[in-house]
Amino acid sequence: MRRVALSMVAMAAIAACNESPVLEPAPADVLAVSAARPGNHGPPMNATVRFGRDNVGSPFRPPDPHDASFHAIDKVTPHTAVISAGGSVTFEMGEFHQVAIYDDGTQPEDIDVTMTIDLTAPPPAPPGTVIIPDFIIDDSANRLAVGPFSFGPTSWTSPAGTFDQPGTYLVICRVVPHFVVANMYAFVIVK
Repeated sequence: MRRVALSMVAMAAIAACNESPVLEPAPADVLAVSAARPGNHGPPMNATVRFGRDNVGSPFRPPDPHDASFHAIDKVTPHTAVISAGGSVTFEMGEFHQVAIYDDGTQPEDIDVTMTIDLTAPPPAPPGTVIIPDFIIDDSANRLAVGPFSFGPTSWTSPAGTFDQPGTYLVICRVVPHFVVANMYAFVIVK
C-alpha cells in the first residue's frame, strides 16, 4: 500500500513537471511601459500610449451606455499613463489622428474647440490642398507640443523636456469630432 501511494505521488510530481505553466495574455488595452528607472524605484521613465486602433471595432456607433468613444478606432489607451519626471511618451497613432500635449493642470473643458484650422493634404498634393475645413483644433493656450498628423499608422515620441516637471498633463486628439464627440483624450501623470 505504501509503495502504491509513493508511486502515485511520484507520477503526480512528474506530470506536474511536464506541464507548462499557463500564462494569461495581457488585455489588449493594457500597454507595457519600458525603461524602468535604475533600481526599479518609482514610475518608469517612458510609456507607450495608443491613439486609436485601426481595424478594431465597428464602423457603426455602439448603443448607449458606452464609454463615450465611437469605437476602438477613436480611443486612447491607456487613459492615464504614469512616468517619472524627465521621461517621455511614445504615441502609436492609428490613421487620421494628431496628438497635442497641454501643460500641467489643463482640463478637457479648458480647450477652446472653436479655434480650428483646415486639414490639408500631405505631399505630393498641391500645397495648401484643403481636405476638410475647420477640422483641427488649434487652441495654443498652454499647449506644449504637437505631433504630426497621421494620414497612416505612425508613432511619435514627446520632445525632450516636455515632461520634466511633476504634474498632470492633458493629451488630446486635435481632430474636432474625435475630441468633441468621442472624448479622445488622456492624461500623463509625471512624478
